[in-house]
Amino acid sequence: RVGTPRFFPKKYPPGRFPSLSHSSMSPPDPDRALRRARVLSGQVVSCSGEDHADHAVAATESPLAWTRRAGDVFGPGDWFLVEQPLVDAFAQCTRDDQWIHRAGADTPFGGPIAHGFLTLSLLPVLCKHVMPTHAWATSEINCGFNKMRFLSPVKVGARVRATVLVTAAELLDSKNPSAGTQTTSKVTIVIEGTTKPALVAEWVTRQYG
Repeated sequence: RVGTPRFFPKKYPPGRFPSLSHSSMSPPDPDRALRRARVLSGQVVSCSGEDHADHAVAATESPLAWTRRAGDVFGPGDWFLVEQPLVDAFAQCTRDDQWIHRAGADTPFGGPIAHGFLTLSLLPVLCKHVMPTHAWATSEINCGFNKMRFLSPVKVGARVRATVLVTAAELLDSKNPSAGTQTTSKVTIVIEGTTKPALVAEWVTRQYG
């Protein structure tokens, strides 16, 4: 007998993602209220059913200018349809053909679901038109994730989209700002028609000048 898979947490603490943490020892931040408002607005919009996505994101002109965008929320982006052929191709590529991903599967989730790592691999395309471009950068490198959790399965046929909170943007070399930046972003991928995110990831990237 196949038991109910337990890939996801049973409880999702309200307001846990995305969030900003402030140490009690930190000096007063005059922009704190504004940044918090940006985060809350991002949470509300990212979980709505609206199809509209505003891509009018200004490009950054220098590494230093980008570091000043820490605390900004970008998105949500366009909806992306997760179809069975995409899931099948991912299964073939990764050799992960577990039955819960196959067409017609009768799963506890109400049908076949996408691989968690497939959803994670969609971050570049989901964030492509959400984040600002960097006119000064010659390349951008994926450094991995500090934290990442799958919170809700994505059913085949569902649509997903991303909202990004830039939690940190730092110069790689304070003596040579043109060298580039390291950016830490909290990316939330939501599923259309639901309030619980598919996943939340703390993503680290580097932008080189």
